[in-house]
Amino acid sequence: MKLFLSLVLLILFVSCGKYEKPFITFKSPEKRLTGVTWECIKVVDADGNESEVFDLLNFSINGSDSTFIRISDDPVIMANVNQSDKDTVIFNWTWAYALGGGYNKQIIKQKVFPYKNYRVISLSKRILVLEDQSVGNLFYHYVPL
Repeated sequence: MKLFLSLVLLILFVSCGKYEKPFITFKSPEKRLTGVTWECIKVVDADGNESEVFDLLNFSINGSDSTFIRISDDPVIMANVNQSDKDTVIFNWTWAYALGGGYNKQIIKQKVFPYKNYRVISLSKRILVLEDQSVGNLFYHYVPL
């Protein structure tokens, strides 16, 4: 019985703590991130000011090729100052590297220009919150489309 209780506590400890939400999950971060199109519902800056942008994300992992398709009208996200309409781009991404040759599954690295680091604040089947650590620490809040 002690072994069973220890195993349950270990599973709870390992399955939570990476992100603010969810508290407990048995799906990997990759499974929660992929297979859904994420729609941005608001952007919050460091002062707490909210704004809206049109931004859709669709993450995929095909073997060693990890991509996300972004459809957006936000020039900050797309790094196109002359942008006046929605653009669609495909970016390669990876988890950040961690000590010991592993991966830090709290940081998404955009591998092509514009190079960006996104810290995953919350990742569940109902919400994705990313902090753009490359530009002004903006917080992007997404829901499944």
